[in-house]
Amino acid sequence: MGLLESTYTEPTMTEPFQLKRTALKNIQSIAFFQTGVRNMDLNKLIVLPDVSKQRVFFIEGDEKYIADKFIEHMSKKYLDGCMEELNFHKLEQASNIMEIEEKAVTLPFMCGIRIVVVEDFIKIASDSFNSKEDMDDFVEKVPESTMLILLNESVDKRSFVYKYFKKNKLVVEAKRLSPDAYDAWVEDFLKDRGISISKADKINLIKQLGYFRKENPSTLYDSESELNKLIGSIKGRTAIEKNDFDGFLNTKGETNIFKLTDSLSEGKTAYALESLETLCEMGEPEIKILFMISRHFRQIMKVKSMAVNGFSKDETMKTLGIKSDFVYKKTSRQGKNLDMGTIEKIMDLCMSTELKCKSLSSQKRMALEVLICEIGNSIYERNIG
Repeated sequence: MGLLESTYTEPTMTEPFQLKRTALKNIQSIAFFQTGVRNMDLNKLIVLPDVSKQRVFFIEGDEKYIADKFIEHMSKKYLDGCMEELNFHKLEQASNIMEIEEKAVTLPFMCGIRIVVVEDFIKIASDSFNSKEDMDDFVEKVPESTMLILLNESVDKRSFVYKYFKKNKLVVEAKRLSPDAYDAWVEDFLKDRGISISKADKINLIKQLGYFRKENPSTLYDSESELNKLIGSIKGRTAIEKNDFDGFLNTKGETNIFKLTDSLSEGKTAYALESLETLCEMGEPEIKILFMISRHFRQIMKVKSMAVNGFSKDETMKTLGIKSDFVYKKTSRQGKNLDMGTIEKIMDLCMSTELKCKSLSSQKRMALEVLICEIGNSIYERNIG
């Protein structure tokens, strides 16, 4: 039986959720991303969890594309036409467990469910929980009207927190794809858009996409962006050949995104707007650009926070997965020019822009332009303050 042939049917918004909060030990469903599945459509990529039995999802893995697709699926299924702006909340910088619990217990507004997403949960949990009882209490407080999604890019699987969620079958794995799965993902991506490619050319294309590079490998977001640009460049043809992508992929887009984020953190708003225009003309998705801006300032915040707390350069680089001295020094230098209050304000601006992009899909570029100007104003006010 294939994944889509399962006899399980997800409940609709009008169906009651059957799980009592104290029945955690009886949870039997688990959502694992199946990276060997042939078709990369989300319904085939994962075993979708039974939300009538599972209200908390501990997502771990560094493939943000997969985690985002999971969140997108849940939002569309349960919040579509249901005042998403009031019933979807993302905590990018939760300071403690109480803040998360406060958001989780808030009742949905004119909707059957509320979705709360928490970034970097493992760090907060490791500092807050001391026993299984603490973890039980946290999970049991999540009401049946809340779907709590806990995001974690880097997780020590020896940690008490991870082992708790794993044992209780609340883990969702968003790992990088295997070679076979990535090959299938590329083939399906092209096929869904009416594009064909020979087996030999596909092998060369995958090499150029850089997903399996040892140094600075690309992500599925990067691959999606590059493939969209490639499809746009063949101007209506239905087949891609090696000549179409040789030397075309990766470098220009990466360079301009770094120019954009560097210009932003240095308060050079005009240069940042120029870089945005170039990226949009190249076909870079606005949501990817927004993600890169948000990730850039989040990384600055993490480096700055670890420095303040006495971590060495080597400890910081290892913890945050920074492989280059150049990147560390540049991030550290940019962080010295910003205080934590300004960075937190910028992260709030990024979060509100993300919501705007979801509700105003035809005005994403304008939303990014406004964001860049607002970030520039925040940095200017900080510098003259």
